[in-house]
Amino acid sequence: MRRAFTMVELMVAVSLLVVVIAATSRIFSTASRVAGLGEANTNILQETAAIERQIRGDIARLDTDGVFVIQCVAVGNNVNQTANPSAPLIDPSRPPNAIIRADQLLFFAKGTQDSARFLGAQELGAVGGLARSAVSRVLYGHGVQLPDLIPVGGLRPDPIGFDDGPLVPWSFDSLSDGASLDYQYWIGGGAGRTNGTQPEARDWTLARQAVLLADDGNIKTLFQSNATYGPNSAVSLFNQANLYTPLLDAALSPNPDVVNARVDVAASNLDDIRRILAPAGNANWRTRIINGFFGAFGDYGQLGGYVRSEKRAPSMDRQDVMLTTSTLASNCSTFMVDWTWARGVGSTVVPTAPVQTMLLGFTPSGLFPTPWFGFPDQLVANVDEQRGVTTLIDYQRDYVSGGTSLFVQAPIVPAAIEGSFGSGVTPVARPFGAGVPISVYTAVFGFNGDKAYFQSFATSGSQFAPFVTRSDFTPWPTAIRITMTLNDPQKKLEQGKTVQLVIELPQRPVS
Repeated sequence: MRRAFTMVELMVAVSLLVVVIAATSRIFSTASRVAGLGEANTNILQETAAIERQIRGDIARLDTDGVFVIQCVAVGNNVNQTANPSAPLIDPSRPPNAIIRADQLLFFAKGTQDSARFLGAQELGAVGGLARSAVSRVLYGHGVQLPDLIPVGGLRPDPIGFDDGPLVPWSFDSLSDGASLDYQYWIGGGAGRTNGTQPEARDWTLARQAVLLADDGNIKTLFQSNATYGPNSAVSLFNQANLYTPLLDAALSPNPDVVNARVDVAASNLDDIRRILAPAGNANWRTRIINGFFGAFGDYGQLGGYVRSEKRAPSMDRQDVMLTTSTLASNCSTFMVDWTWARGVGSTVVPTAPVQTMLLGFTPSGLFPTPWFGFPDQLVANVDEQRGVTTLIDYQRDYVSGGTSLFVQAPIVPAAIEGSFGSGVTPVARPFGAGVPISVYTAVFGFNGDKAYFQSFATSGSQFAPFVTRSDFTPWPTAIRITMTLNDPQKKLEQGKTVQLVIELPQRPVS
């Protein structure tokens, strides 16, 4: 007689099988999660290497005849909740009081570069043009995204702003009052509105926009070209109808074609840019440079320079495809830039009579580590997020003996780099007031990075012409430090991976 398994034996066997399956499932789940984390880390490291090669390559081609500008923008993670309590955090993986950094870095680079839109045998304009340049304006920073905004009726739907305010990476457009982002080149003009809510910070793009200073192929003026769908270049980097019409400080801002990333050519050169940015009235180089590249938004709290940077083209129209060419990284939640000087930067010998005068420039103490300047730690509430950064003005103020700075000697004027002339205010601005957690620090290194003084012949009856210290003398940084947090698209690394680059700037030739 055959004997079968008892019910108890079957239950024991099934229980053991369930235990084995559960254990195996957990092992596979853990292995899958570990493999996913490894894959995410590998992808981020590969992307980091590509970003580093690009940034170091651009810095190596730095054109010292241009300008070098660092703008640090610190935004509270809960900034949108100040106006709408139901608004989401910018980065849901971080606490509400965390600071999100959306810095920008702008400079000019030498070296032949082709237009991304007109590679090959394509001509630039209707009557031809050279889609190649020896100088480019390069901008690094977060981009803004509107992937569903497609051409309608032959007009390109380019964003303008929310009620005269700029579109920024953290913009939130509440559904309760309808779409608020105006587009098609005028505000409130009835051309169209769309929802301008931006993705969370872990889905932000990191943009690298290079605009060639090149022949425009006889393109029409800015306002004429706006009426068509196909201008191939901007008249200027700035919002000008032509290169010869002067603009008041408050009216000077970036060209909308450039900000909207439709073109990567501007029909001007460094001489044109220098002339346009020349001070007028009570203005100064610093104010004009900031307004021209980031938009007039108070004295030095500019947020109008975030360029459009899409992960995918809204359509296959060539100008829509251009919207992807400035995208350097597809998931970057933090981008921070600091700068520093080496000992002796800005030093010079003034040949005054009867003896020469040695001006020491920047002379940091050997008792302290290398100072880094930028958005200061004193405004970062979370100690874990502090990075040993101060402002140049505060650095000079903190180390003063008998009214004379021990570390920032004449002829350097710190306010010419990061403050307002004669104001004595902190170099960090709150453009929307104390109630909105947005702070902006801007360091401007202008066209004069090597001439500390000029010789004046206006004094009569003097045997020797006096030497006058220049207030626009802005020695360029010795090095910059870039800190960024990159994320994987699936967010397997919840808070991403933070990487840091320290890059030395090429030394300026002695003139």
